[in-house]
Amino acid sequence: MERRVAKSLLLACVVLLVTAGCGQAARGNSDMVALHATREAPARATPTVAATSTATVVAEATVAATPTAAAVETRVAAVARPPVVPGQSAVVISSVSTDRKFIALTFDAGADVGYTSMILDTLRDRGVRVSFGMTGQWAEAHPELVRRMADEGHDFINHTYDHDSFTGVSTGRGAMSSAGRARELERAEEIVRGITGRDMKPYFRPPYGDYDASVNADVAALGYTYNVLWSLDSLGWRGISANAIVARCLSNASPGAIYIFHVGSQSQDGPALPAIIDGLRQQGYELGSIRGAP
Repeated sequence: MERRVAKSLLLACVVLLVTAGCGQAARGNSDMVALHATREAPARATPTVAATSTATVVAEATVAATPTAAAVETRVAAVARPPVVPGQSAVVISSVSTDRKFIALTFDAGADVGYTSMILDTLRDRGVRVSFGMTGQWAEAHPELVRRMADEGHDFINHTYDHDSFTGVSTGRGAMSSAGRARELERAEEIVRGITGRDMKPYFRPPYGDYDASVNADVAALGYTYNVLWSLDSLGWRGISANAIVARCLSNASPGAIYIFHVGSQSQDGPALPAIIDGLRQQGYELGSIRGAP
C-alpha cells in the first residue's frame, strides 16, 4: 500500500514538472515571436508619402550638388538657348508700310572701314539719319566710328558678331544651332551697347540674307522681332561704278523702299551717296532710318 502511494506521488511530480516545462517553453516561443515581430515591423511598414517625398528631395539635392558633365552641359545650353515661344516669329520686312514718299537707307558695316567717314560726313551735311547693319567684329575694330554714328542719331541693326550664315546656305557649312545664333547676336549686342549705351533690338539683319522659319523663331525669342531685308540693293559690293549705283537707286525709287548699301572700300556706295540723296529729294522723297519711318 505504501509503495503504491509513493509511486503515485512520484508520477504526479513528474507530470507537474513536464507541464511546467512545456509552459515555460510555450512562453519562451511566444516571447521570441513577439521580439521578432518588433524588430521586423519597421522594415515591413509601408512608407508614407511624406517619407517618400523627402527621400526624393534628398536624392535630387544630392544630384544637384554633384552635377554630371551632361547635367552641366544641359544647363549651359538652357542659358545659351532661350526657349522659343510657340508661334512667335520675327516679321520679315523688305519695305516699310507708309502712305508717304519715304525711303529707308541702310548701310551694312562688316568688312573694312572703307568709306565710313565719308558716308557719315555726307549724312551729317545733308541732315539724313540712316540705319547701320553692324557686326560685332566691325564695332570692336572701329569703336570711334560706332560712337559717332550713335552721337549723330543713326540707328543700328544687329548683323551678328562675325557675319556667319545662320542657315549655312551661303557658306556651305550647315545650319548654325539656336545656341550659336544666340551667341552671335548677344555678343554683337553687348559690344555695341558697351560703346554707345544703346540697344540694336528689335532689328536683325541676316548675313548674306540667309534665313528660314527657324531663324525667325530663334531671333524673335531673343527680342529681335524684325528681320530687316531690303527692296533695292545698290549692288555696289559687286564693284559697279558710282554712276551706275546712282542711276540704279534713282530709277528704282518707290514709296516705302528699303535700300541697302555697304561702307567697305569694295563698294562705291560712299562716293555715290551725295548724288543719291540729292536725286531722291528732287523726286520728292523723304529719307531716313528704319526706326524713323513715318
